[in-house]
Amino acid sequence: MIKLGFARKDITPGFPVPMAGYFVPNRISQGVHDNLYVRALYLEDSKHGPVVILQLDLLGLDRLCLDKIYSALEEPMSGYKGPVKNRILICATHTHSGFGGFFNIESGLSQELVYLFGDSNPDLVNLVAEKSVEAVVEASKNCVETNVRINRGTAEGIGMNRRRADIPCDTSLFTMEFNRLDQKKILLYNLCCHPTVLSSENLLLSADFPGAVAEKLEGVPGGYDMVVFINGSAGDMSTRFTRQESSFSECNRYANTILEALEGIKKGLFLPLEKAELNYHSFSLKKAIPSDTQSAGINLQNALKNLEELKSQNAGTAILRKAASLVEGAQIALLKSGNKEEIEKSENKTVETGILRINDSVIVCSPFELFSSLALILKEKKPVECFGYINCLEGYLADIDAWDNFDYEALSGDFMRGEGERYIELVSALV
Repeated sequence: MIKLGFARKDITPGFPVPMAGYFVPNRISQGVHDNLYVRALYLEDSKHGPVVILQLDLLGLDRLCLDKIYSALEEPMSGYKGPVKNRILICATHTHSGFGGFFNIESGLSQELVYLFGDSNPDLVNLVAEKSVEAVVEASKNCVETNVRINRGTAEGIGMNRRRADIPCDTSLFTMEFNRLDQKKILLYNLCCHPTVLSSENLLLSADFPGAVAEKLEGVPGGYDMVVFINGSAGDMSTRFTRQESSFSECNRYANTILEALEGIKKGLFLPLEKAELNYHSFSLKKAIPSDTQSAGINLQNALKNLEELKSQNAGTAILRKAASLVEGAQIALLKSGNKEEIEKSENKTVETGILRINDSVIVCSPFELFSSLALILKEKKPVECFGYINCLEGYLADIDAWDNFDYEALSGDFMRGEGERYIELVSALV
């Protein structure tokens, strides 16, 4: 039987920080509503070595912070063969009310997105890396033999396709309940949705609705010793068409809906945790070539004009948010056009995808904001689950329909039209 250890560490900064998630200049935090955490699961297999699952209440990570975590864990995990990074799955919840400042804004995805991620701050980089390492080390020292119960169902009323409410989307809910022999209990749950109940106007640090779920279940009588939320293929999934308002009380309403869904799918027996295996695979995807600056500028003007016309017509909130996101996409496309020469230096980009196996469950772990429409294609072919926002965030991977409709996610992504569908074919061959 595999042993499991766990630990939680607070990563909430004690000072004003740039907030990440919205294309808004100078969005600086003014306080804390609910603390942000890194949570670690350490699955110890005496024969094959450990699998570490790290969950952070953050928008995402890139190489700047990841490499610090990997490097710092080389010594604590030195007893295992191969690179430490091959044993670790780092999962961002993608809250849009967490902090930035730990992305490399000099190159890669973050170069055009400083307003989304905030200027790099070495103190914040060190905070995230140090607390992540502390959590892994503590979890490795309290491992106990464990049983697991795995269930599947749906969570309705949380996420819907944010481009159009009529597009089919993935509302699945996947859970792993770990019951250690010392009676400590851990819940891991996975569903697809941007944690964007809180808007860009919110200036209090928060984990959004996953934070509200944790507050109701974590460390309370009848709850769990730790609750781990792993986001799914939420590139086209958000609360846009399900939220009634942007507020902390609304986060609480979502949490109650999720708790009801979690309770509704509990069934079956706890079985010994006998398998925990993680393997990474590399794929080369074709990069999207940015528009020239003139064309990108015209597209931005058209998007701004469309938004103003909808405002004058008193369009609904969801329609206005859709139009505003098209403006954001056009802004990013214009920024990318200024870096066109650098982007065109290489035709392809290599990305990694993890395949995690827990007992009989197979989980595809994607570095993208993968569209749920693409994940559904994979799920229809193979009995798999999907984790998103894994390790180095590679941005949106949109479907062909989003490209043909000039949607924000396609415009701001790094990969060519059709590469989303090709990625699904490549992953399907692995599982």
